Amino acid sequence: MKGTIAVKGMAMADVYPVCEIKGNIRAQKMEDVEVELKKLDEAKKGCMESLTRLIEKLQNETDKESAEILDFQLLLLEDDNYFGAIREIVKAQKVNCEYAIVSQSESYRSELAALDNPYLNERTADITDLEKRLLNVLSGGMEHDMEDGSWIVAAEDLTPSQVVELGKKRLKGIILEKGGLSSHCVILARSMNIPCMIGVKGALGKMKKGEKVLLDCIDGEVIIRPDKEALKKYLDYCEKMDEEKADLERFKHRETKTKDGKDMKVYANVSSETEIEELKNQGGEGVGLMRTEMLYMERNKAPDEETQYQIYSKIAKELEKDPLIIRTLDVGGDKHISYLNIPAEDNPFLGYRAIRYCLDHPEIFKSQLSAILRAGVCGTVKMMIPMVSDLSEIKRTRDMIDEVKQELDMAGIKHGDVAVGMMVETPSAAVMADRFAKVVDFFSIGTNDLTQYLFAADRNNEKVASLNSYYHPALLRMIDHISRCAHENEIEVDICGQAGEVEELIPLWVGMEIDNLSVSIPSIPRVRRAISCCSFEKCRELVKQVLHFSSDKEVIKFMREEKTK
Repeated sequence: MKGTIAVKGMAMADVYPVCEIKGNIRAQKMEDVEVELKKLDEAKKGCMESLTRLIEKLQNETDKESAEILDFQLLLLEDDNYFGAIREIVKAQKVNCEYAIVSQSESYRSELAALDNPYLNERTADITDLEKRLLNVLSGGMEHDMEDGSWIVAAEDLTPSQVVELGKKRLKGIILEKGGLSSHCVILARSMNIPCMIGVKGALGKMKKGEKVLLDCIDGEVIIRPDKEALKKYLDYCEKMDEEKADLERFKHRETKTKDGKDMKVYANVSSETEIEELKNQGGEGVGLMRTEMLYMERNKAPDEETQYQIYSKIAKELEKDPLIIRTLDVGGDKHISYLNIPAEDNPFLGYRAIRYCLDHPEIFKSQLSAILRAGVCGTVKMMIPMVSDLSEIKRTRDMIDEVKQELDMAGIKHGDVAVGMMVETPSAAVMADRFAKVVDFFSIGTNDLTQYLFAADRNNEKVASLNSYYHPALLRMIDHISRCAHENEIEVDICGQAGEVEELIPLWVGMEIDNLSVSIPSIPRVRRAISCCSFEKCRELVKQVLHFSSDKEVIKFMREEKTK
């Protein structure tokens, strides 16, 4: 099977299919109700066994909050008002058990949401999670508790939260039938150094659970039941990677400088505090992007101010004097958080997301701002605002920050002098970069979204995703313009998108005088090595030539020829 390489590498392991039932599940009349009830009871048994194992594991890891959440799901399986009612629907209406699960889950969610009880209101998400668990067991797909062992997961697509959950297990690779090169699923896989291939047509229908698979994200193929030749290819790759790892060791803890002495920094993109140790092991010089939405996605309710403060301050202290740049909540797009009740949209990437949502929901936004400001006393903490498209959004954000500062002062709570920057990821912000540079403290160019908005090509739509080329002169001209505007106004400009770690483009970022690159943790030594091979003066000349090209093909050909010189 062929596909598109999203994260380079190779992996060999047994395959684990993730099959989720999607769309409307309709009622089907069933002649043998006892057969349906038996299926339902077996699904219940499977869920109870896996939930019990997972709860024990979480308790051993001292994750009591998550364990308590799953305890509630166990109770639901014994609750006559939930599971008992599902059985009654099957018996009374003589319908398929899948329909009974969906019907009763929807009814029970509505009942709990209508109660004047915040605790039970928040349990609606648990019903949704248990509903999915039951349906997945019935469909023969993956139940949430992946079995022990090393696995390559195959799925139609994965949400960011699924990648985070799976990444905590022994996940060796990801095969997706859909997906986009800059989807958040792929971004997270890259940050975890997990080989990933997208666009593998019919993958789920061709692989069975437990089959040995070679995921070759070098040549772009998936080999089921690999033969001796394929096995040799994998072993040769592992040997080559051992040599590469040894070479990169030299670049882990050295200063980031070009050959002619121009300083840069290599930061890391992170999603949680657990990644900081590995960041330091790889020689990261700070956090250039902390994706705070993951704090929200792994919970059934928004984290309160104190929870956020404890996490941000812990990271700031661990980084010592190195910067921690916290991106405020970037919800929406492909990052759905059910309890925030953002309505479904026809085009969520161009919809009600990120700063647009936060400014309308101060009860969510102000607690995050307060936590960031308080953490500012613990280190070099900065915040940046995502999805900015109009100057008024910066003004409204700064006004809200001032309100929070006053509230903290009145309460006698210390807070730091936190710089306020912005993601430059919309064409309007890029075009108006000269004006934005006067009202923020720094820029961070989000090349993933900027590229898809510039080319009007959804990065998750495989039919048009190829238009999103980081090599295209239109994008390169835009990044050069943003960098010039930043330096004319004496503020720093970073790149925190995927383009920042594309080795062939790093000479252009050096030549455009990008100050810092924020990349996935595994890429830190490789990016530093690429910078150290650059001459700043030569890179400036490369930029002048490249900006006169008309297509990405010309840029690719030119940069590859330069690399061989």
